[in-house]
Amino acid sequence: MQPAPPRDAASSPAIWPLGVAYVVAFVLALGASAAYIVLAVLPRARGDAAAVARDAARFALTAPGILGSAVIDAAALALVTGVAASILRTARDVPRIRAIREDLRLGPTGARWPGLAAAMVGLVGVSLACGAIADLAGVGDTGVMAQIARVLADSSPLRIALALLTIAVAPAIAEECFFRGLVQTRVGRRWGRWPAIVASAFAFGLFHVDPVQGSLAFVAGIYLGWVVERFGGIRPGIAAHAVNNAVFVLLASFSATGEHPTRRESIVVAAAGAAVVVGAIAVLRKARWVEAPLRASTLAS
Repeated sequence: MQPAPPRDAASSPAIWPLGVAYVVAFVLALGASAAYIVLAVLPRARGDAAAVARDAARFALTAPGILGSAVIDAAALALVTGVAASILRTARDVPRIRAIREDLRLGPTGARWPGLAAAMVGLVGVSLACGAIADLAGVGDTGVMAQIARVLADSSPLRIALALLTIAVAPAIAEECFFRGLVQTRVGRRWGRWPAIVASAFAFGLFHVDPVQGSLAFVAGIYLGWVVERFGGIRPGIAAHAVNNAVFVLLASFSATGEHPTRRESIVVAAAGAAVVVGAIAVLRKARWVEAPLRASTLAS
């Protein structure tokens, strides 16, 4: 019997560093957001601990608190992603930036517009269907997303623009780079495609802490993970994520405070969202809408 060939560190990397990066990202994002909220209310509280706690709880649920925390969370996640990707890069004989870009699958995918549009619309369908199901389950008006929607209701143009940057664009870039770029790619090289998609989606959902938002993020993460594998890169996932969050911001901003869908409306939205997802997947399964990157995926099929 011949000895087994040595493992290639690039094709079968260790997974434990991802756990360290995840914990660091979680603690850093949580700590930085908390520091921002406390520092914002500290001057008014004048050192009174009870006043700081009270005002901080209130400020966290205001537009400045939510939007500021969102961009801080994204910045923390992006920082950890960059540092972790630099330390864990598989190629040492190429420039650092190029190695990081390749490891995160940030390069061009050559995606055709019909496929990219299907990816975007499909994720919106996932969110609409999951949101409607949450309403039917009686939990749609609870949690972080509901609070954000209430804060954004009847927003001014300036607040809408800020929300699009801080809630739609910034998190889409940071979260896709970390979860689908760093986590999914590295886990996939070790365990294969579908275990990587599920693992990154689970980590994505857990990162949101809130049960309702986290559950939606898990389902969205499964879809986004599959989209990334179809295109062989995370750019279409970033675009879909940003568009999905932007739709949420716009719907929340132009809705009246206190509006609640009826049961019939929720059923219709859930069915429509599910139909959109099925249609999007059908389009994305056709190779002619997904160019050469399908064959360039770094994960095993």
